[in-house]
Amino acid sequence: MAKLYFSKIKKAQDRIKFCKYSPGLSFFEACIFSAGILLFSLNSAFGQIPLLEKTISIPKQNTTLYEALNLISQKADCFFIYNSETIESDKHVKLHADNQPLNKVLDNILSTPGLTYKVLGKHILIYQTKNDALPVIKKQPVVPGMDVIKYIVIKGHIFDNENKTAIPFATIGIVEENIGTITNSDGFFLLRIPDSLIGTSLVVSHLGYMSQQIPVQLLDEQQVDLYLDRRVISIQEVIIRYIDPTLIIEKAMDQRKKNYAVDPAYLTTFYREGVQKNNKFISYSEAVFKVYKSPYDVSEHSDQVKLLKSRKVQNANPSDTVFLKLKAGVQSALQLDIVKCIPGFLDQTPPVEYIYKYSDLVSYNAKDAYAITFVQNTDLKKALYTGTVYIEKEGFAILGADFEINPAYLDLAAEDLVLKKSSRLIVKLKKINYSLSYTSFNGRYYLQHARCDLEVITRLRHHLSSDHFNTFLELATCNIDTSEVVKFQKQELMKPGIVFSDQPYNGNDAFWEGFNIITPEAKLNEALSRIIRKIEEIK
Repeated sequence: MAKLYFSKIKKAQDRIKFCKYSPGLSFFEACIFSAGILLFSLNSAFGQIPLLEKTISIPKQNTTLYEALNLISQKADCFFIYNSETIESDKHVKLHADNQPLNKVLDNILSTPGLTYKVLGKHILIYQTKNDALPVIKKQPVVPGMDVIKYIVIKGHIFDNENKTAIPFATIGIVEENIGTITNSDGFFLLRIPDSLIGTSLVVSHLGYMSQQIPVQLLDEQQVDLYLDRRVISIQEVIIRYIDPTLIIEKAMDQRKKNYAVDPAYLTTFYREGVQKNNKFISYSEAVFKVYKSPYDVSEHSDQVKLLKSRKVQNANPSDTVFLKLKAGVQSALQLDIVKCIPGFLDQTPPVEYIYKYSDLVSYNAKDAYAITFVQNTDLKKALYTGTVYIEKEGFAILGADFEINPAYLDLAAEDLVLKKSSRLIVKLKKINYSLSYTSFNGRYYLQHARCDLEVITRLRHHLSSDHFNTFLELATCNIDTSEVVKFQKQELMKPGIVFSDQPYNGNDAFWEGFNIITPEAKLNEALSRIIRKIEEIK
């Protein structure tokens, strides 16, 4: 289980103590994460009339290029793709179309020199390039006896189409292949796929939004902005009869055998964790694991972890009085599989500790889902959870959950979570938030993404100044393989209960190769660039 502890760097000879936190549950004690991919089927063929020959009418108006493209998209039933870092989407243009073909309308508003567009299906890519041809993958000759794979790199931002805000933790994946990643907190993603998949479609989805499919051929060698439309559940879809949230929870637990893996699988996952002290990173670690994931009804202790690649940055200052580390973050990330490690808010065995409420019918990764909120019983004076669990409307699969330690009892949680190395250290817990989701593959659900953020404030007795620590852990499932799955050899195993940030550094310039990762946020990249030189000092 994840353990959080503080140590005084000045007194290295002092014994380091750990403590375990489990607020009425049995499965995690600190922050946790995991992420993955969501895949969907392809849309039907497009209309018979070539897209650029469609005629549209729009009243004369002055507007931004962004709004103009949105209006054209609605009228012509098409999707625009472009990079706002190179296309001036806020530039004002004169828009007018009186039963004119789409290509003429576009030529009128895209007047910037060198700006052009290309069409594939219902998608139009606007870009600046010297070559007007579609991106072409140049096949490299294969040396006999060698398995050479060339990768396509796709990158960009995912935004809300209504207000242009970034969408964090959106899912980006390739149809049928179960390859994918998620956006970071800035809404940015980078995806590596074999060039043999250039004829497939990229699928983007997120809670509350319409999923979108984009041909990979348009995105190759382009950085693009993708905009998702919010999905509004029509009144006809809303069940007006009374819905008992407790019965929905019970039904979801009864359907686990039908909805979740009954056989083991290999999950290729990307893991990262970091610790900030007073808004400055003091440690950051990331890795790719191959996980032997046992069936949902087998103990979580049967899961195994094999380390494929890892690297870290340490920026601890010897003059620091207090230093924080996380232990067993990898193990905790895997244990956040709430279908396998059942938390109290899913356990209906008497006495039930939670009060449930049907909150809404929402769109969760293109599936209609019940949003069931839960809070602990008011007569219970202990640190339990409050939050929302999302359950599929049709099959009653648990699709995800967002929850936190009850803010009213954070002090009680801190007593169990943090064991101070020095009695002079005062620790106040400010926040523990969790988020997780599942993805469907071959008719079964697997843990897709989980994240936890934790904040604590520390102060030495008789001192006025304090230190603010922020920690996070995140795990993303980037690939699922169910063929010929066997347990790893003993010598291949990594102990998930370790302090991962203390592991030896292993890396090079082309470090991640073909592995998919969660791209660091802009602020994180900036922070790491200031201390990246310390990587070479870690052996």
